[in-house]
Amino acid sequence: MELYKFKTKYMTKLALLEPINKRERELKDTLMTKLNYLRSMNLPNLVHVLYEIIEHENVSNEFKKLCKEMIEDISELIESEEAIEL
Repeated sequence: MELYKFKTKYMTKLALLEPINKRERELKDTLMTKLNYLRSMNLPNLVHVLYEIIEHENVSNEFKKLCKEMIEDISELIESEEAIEL
């Protein structure tokens, strides 16, 4: 998967996600902004934010599942970039 496909996929999923509370709405907005400005060098920061959401925020299981899915796809992105460099 390429970075622009990753951004498109998750911006769409976040746009369709219905927040269950005010905090989830704020986190959704934060992630949308981070995805909009995302570059390869910012991926570790995004992973950290996603981890913090999964471990410490009071959000729905659907939201946590989406965050975990994003981390898995970031891992694939990094692996594909490393393969290209070789």
